[in-house]
Amino acid sequence: MNGLQSVSTRTDTLGPTLTVTTEPAEPTGGDAVTATAVLVNDCPFPLRGAVLYLVDPGRTTATRTIPLGDLRRGAKTTRSWRTSMPADVAGDVAFTAHVLFDVDGRSADCARAAKTVSVPYEANGVREPYRTFATTDDAQFGQYGSQLVIWAGGGDLSGGRDEKGGILLPGSAATASVVQVKTVGLTGSDNPTAKYGIAVANDLTAPEEGGYAVLTMSKSYGVEFMTDSDSDGHLDTWAGGGVSTHPALLRLVRAGTTYTAYSSTNNGLAWNEIASVTVPSAAGSLDAGVVASAVNLNFPGTTVRAVFDHFSVEAS
Repeated sequence: MNGLQSVSTRTDTLGPTLTVTTEPAEPTGGDAVTATAVLVNDCPFPLRGAVLYLVDPGRTTATRTIPLGDLRRGAKTTRSWRTSMPADVAGDVAFTAHVLFDVDGRSADCARAAKTVSVPYEANGVREPYRTFATTDDAQFGQYGSQLVIWAGGGDLSGGRDEKGGILLPGSAATASVVQVKTVGLTGSDNPTAKYGIAVANDLTAPEEGGYAVLTMSKSYGVEFMTDSDSDGHLDTWAGGGVSTHPALLRLVRAGTTYTAYSSTNNGLAWNEIASVTVPSAAGSLDAGVVASAVNLNFPGTTVRAVFDHFSVEAS
């Protein structure tokens, strides 16, 4: 199985019974897959105007939409669809089915089920145009489709230590730009101050060259926005706090020497402004990237695994 785990889940126990299975039962990257959804109306009422939605891995919209009409009590229906396991993927990969139906002509309800395959992350390096850097000896890196992965120890990002692992796009953040990433998950340590997120600088491999700022989500203490106000390579300003959310979206907007930090916990439907700070040493096109640190002040030897998705740098 190469560490793969396969789980079928039903997330609505009050609705009709909906299950999803796959053939093969434990697909690996690139496999052709037949997924099958089975719907049984074991509710004490008919389902009216039922519609079944079948969703491929990594998709946010249905691959197949199947009107089922009215389903009497005890009715059973089975639908299969041909799809595939993504070739360059790790983490939880789900084959999903939703059914939407009316209860009495005046109210609607739904049920959802998924067959989830958990593919382990491995340090497979990153591809161009990404580059890696580290100020801790135990950093490793990976790239899976739109996801970037960092394994790192490190003492902290602030307080003069600045120990982290990072993946960067050199010179990508122009004078007016937006850097954004989805922080998917941070695992491997119980340390509540471990953190991962966005970093920018004139040179991320040498932050003492100026323009240095990071916007991170900590494991348990919320968002942290830190900047270097005097160009000595050390982060000495701080804003943030609150409740940590995984996943979340982090956004850093640059307008010359002004950085404004935002976060979103509802997939970008609403943004919370953290702070706006001037970093006088920011000059030209900056390096932009993602970083992670285990913050091993009280947790010696810990290595965290940070997973990011859809990292982007765009002109504003």
